[in-house]
Amino acid sequence: MVVNDSSLFFVGSIIEESGVYPDGFLLKQSLNGDSLWLKSFGSNYEDHLFGIDLLNDSTLIVHGDHGTFSSGEEKVWVMALDFEGNILWERFYAGDYGLIRSRDFEVLENGNVVIVYRECLSYQSCGSGVDKRLRLLCIDPEGNELWTSTIGEYYLSGAPTENVIELDNGQLLVSFFREIGQGVRRAPVLLWVSQEGEVLQQYDFEFVSLGNYITDLFQTETGNIIGVGDSNTYVGEDFYGGVGWVFSMTQEGVLNWERMYLDNTEGFHLGQLRCGLETEDGGLILGGYVEDTVALYSVAWLLKLDSAGCYHPNCEEGLQFVDVEEVAAPTSSVSAYRAYPNPVSSGEALQLEALVDTPQAARAQWLDAYGRHLAEHALDSLPLQNIPVGDWPPGVYFLRLMEESGRALQVLRVLVE
Repeated sequence: MVVNDSSLFFVGSIIEESGVYPDGFLLKQSLNGDSLWLKSFGSNYEDHLFGIDLLNDSTLIVHGDHGTFSSGEEKVWVMALDFEGNILWERFYAGDYGLIRSRDFEVLENGNVVIVYRECLSYQSCGSGVDKRLRLLCIDPEGNELWTSTIGEYYLSGAPTENVIELDNGQLLVSFFREIGQGVRRAPVLLWVSQEGEVLQQYDFEFVSLGNYITDLFQTETGNIIGVGDSNTYVGEDFYGGVGWVFSMTQEGVLNWERMYLDNTEGFHLGQLRCGLETEDGGLILGGYVEDTVALYSVAWLLKLDSAGCYHPNCEEGLQFVDVEEVAAPTSSVSAYRAYPNPVSSGEALQLEALVDTPQAARAQWLDAYGRHLAEHALDSLPLQNIPVGDWPPGVYFLRLMEESGRALQVLRVLVE
């Protein structure tokens, strides 16, 4: 999204008729959110628009992927448009191989534009485990190519995690996530790149898990770099799945702090942070979503932090939990049951108490922290009943309550000691 004095502009992909390939679209809205018009762009093949920015005071610039007649051949697609969606110029760029994934771009202070994209070293596949290289393309304000540089050659992950921003000294900061072959993964990487496309410096984050991604980078007024994303994490032996991840770093590559956040209000949530911005008071607002991977529903997630990345004042490193009472639960997750004691000892019984007459659960399923099925029990209509706890090792477990139809009614997080 990009904003000028009177309008909002969005890009994405749209399928206008069933059975046809998607096109890129540009949507213009008023500042009140009223849609003014939507225009689509593309060919007879698959086209996607991924990003938008202001090229100058009167021109938009967008980028994406453009499909061609040849199977497996794609190009980096860039257009300049006026504020009414009229194309001023359109350019296509391609590397040595056919499969390309355009990921992010940045309009530089000198008016040039850099685009980070992934080129798959295969004409048949661009999935996980396929050789890829990470490239930077620099064009002038008229779309003329100035240079292209290869800045990484790895088994780059299929996740859309590459980002690029300009630093105060004119260098570029690029983030990406890599594999080293056949699903063996490593932590995210930051690269400092010169204005000519030469890699000057590299920062490797500590390897945390099989899923640790940077999804956005931005700069604060004080000059620090903020990165957001998500990470699978443990606290001791407890596995919490995906949590929101945010870090602060100097432009020279010194890590100031990093935090992880989880809204664990209901059930087993997967936390994903996707974007962020700095507020006028120096704090941070981060956006994403949380998903209950057991009950299978998702809600939007906005997280407000102070300038030190803290939700609670003077927070420490590690996993932080959002206060339950400050989170508005969705209508579908109103508590119908509670369970106690919690924590409960391994091999003992959990008391399940009904808080409302309806809806009513018919079955209870025990799941471990990975969502694996451990046991299942039929429930009756009594307001209070015992649920056996298996002889399981200490840790976090989940009790999924199901209606007769099989729909998940509620998921309770239980700590077994």
